[in-house]
Amino acid sequence: MADRLAVGQFHHTAVVVNDIQAAMRGNSIYFGIPTWHLRRFEGRRLPGFEDSGFISAMSADSAVAIELLQPLTSDAPHAPFRSWRGEGMSHAVSRCSDTELMQLRDQLGERHIAVAHELQLDGHITSLQLDTRTELSGVAIEVQVEAATGFDHLPVDQTLHFEFEPLLPVDKLYHVGVVVNNREQAMQQFCDLLGLPEFLPLELAVGESLSSVIFRGERVHHEARVAFSRGHGFCFEVMQPGAGQGAYQEFQNYYGEGMQHYFPTICDQQVLDQALPRLSEHGVDVRLLGVIDGVMNYYYLATEKLLGGYIIEVICPHQQNWMEVMGMTEEQGYLIGL
Repeated sequence: MADRLAVGQFHHTAVVVNDIQAAMRGNSIYFGIPTWHLRRFEGRRLPGFEDSGFISAMSADSAVAIELLQPLTSDAPHAPFRSWRGEGMSHAVSRCSDTELMQLRDQLGERHIAVAHELQLDGHITSLQLDTRTELSGVAIEVQVEAATGFDHLPVDQTLHFEFEPLLPVDKLYHVGVVVNNREQAMQQFCDLLGLPEFLPLELAVGESLSSVIFRGERVHHEARVAFSRGHGFCFEVMQPGAGQGAYQEFQNYYGEGMQHYFPTICDQQVLDQALPRLSEHGVDVRLLGVIDGVMNYYYLATEKLLGGYIIEVICPHQQNWMEVMGMTEEQGYLIGL
């Protein structure tokens, strides 16, 4: 088996949006993000795309790391994703050394993986936009060279501040959820390309592992085959929709494969219940509620309009030792992002 791609360590997720000002405000409202660093990459700051370009807004001083990206023209970097998908989580961003970059270039040729764009941000920070969507179930990878004068040290055009309390407690990014067509194939590809440890598979089905599922206000039958793995600073959940209805099935029907949800919160049920009126004020309701008796309620919140095309997962455990009740070891808990 070939060596894993030398992509370094994953750093954050990137979300392609239509209106970066609205997306900054919306993400700050939800997560309580206090600061954004906005940079315009166009003209001399983006050789090869002088008449095009994009705006980047990177979160700061927050428990979550999110980059918002607004393409400025139809032929700009990140515009192809928006043209077919609209707003949404586009890719995962990693940071590597110069040595890893040299190794990566050789590996891409050996594996016949294309580079969608090779950008020189501000003319000297290399960013490779890897076309891995076919291999990684709709997930693209951006690799930035993390030198002493890396991305975080590039000139900032504007620093914006917001003063919002988060709508729910924000712990960290536990994992991102990726809808896939074939779980076994996706697990193999993620392990092969990214060198992830063996996935932890779980089978979800109402009447068996699930007590009930309510989707868009109606009790439904729901089945899915999911799996978790974690490596290089990031945890992925892959979800293959099965019979019935649910958030995974709906995403697959609209978009096919790709990054669907962001999981930052485990909290008491009372905390979520108390937050529901504030969430509703910002246009956020419960898209799906899944119940595993004696273990947890898990929620998908309809945050697409507020955040820029992606939804949030929240878990409310039924008891403190919910992992033990599921028969899950500490090692398995690590794999699911805990």
